[in-house]
Amino acid sequence: MIIAIHQPNYLPWLGYFHKMMSCDLFVILDDVIHSKRAITNKNKIKGPQGARLLSIPLANKEVLIKDVNTLDDGKWYYKHWKSLEACYTRAPYWKNYKDLFLPIYANPSVKLADLNLRIIQVIREILNINTPMVYSSDISGLTGKRGTRIINICKYFGADIYLSGTGARSYNDEKEFTKNNIRLVYQDFKHPVYPQVWGDFIPNMSSVDLIFNCGPKSKEYLTKQVIYE
Repeated sequence: MIIAIHQPNYLPWLGYFHKMMSCDLFVILDDVIHSKRAITNKNKIKGPQGARLLSIPLANKEVLIKDVNTLDDGKWYYKHWKSLEACYTRAPYWKNYKDLFLPIYANPSVKLADLNLRIIQVIREILNINTPMVYSSDISGLTGKRGTRIINICKYFGADIYLSGTGARSYNDEKEFTKNNIRLVYQDFKHPVYPQVWGDFIPNMSSVDLIFNCGPKSKEYLTKQVIYE
């Protein structure tokens, strides 16, 4: 069994969904302290002037991710929607998919994780990704930090392979994974090049960039990572 674990990010990039489609169970890590360096509340889309950062203002930060609240200033969700509209109204599939996202911005969740998961659910349905998804906060008695917490999640679900992002190399202890009979595998994601509006291709945008530009063909640009036991 292959498990991948990730925080509930805002408008996630393609690597997020590549990892989701490459595992047997995707765990939303929502019961760890929100980091100032996290991208749970920000991501980039592509506009006529290039990459444009969308950032959600937060009412509180140094709490568990599941307890982070968005700042209800009455403006950010309107601005984000108008940015999406300005950037993608000329994209071939904007009209096809905009109504799936509009209700989220018209009636945004106060909890950041809830808001992000509504968006994640829409994107994974468009990409036809059916990997089961669970929340770490639902695991009773879960303990440990960083790599130890990851190992405990894997053991809880009986996983023998952990699919990790490459950014975790600095703190993953491969010996500990081996000691616990868990094979540590790093994600092999090569960002695809696809047709984009607004000039030369820019990688690492939100997944909605691919969706609004490529529509039903979007999943064809994502190749599942094959992991041999």
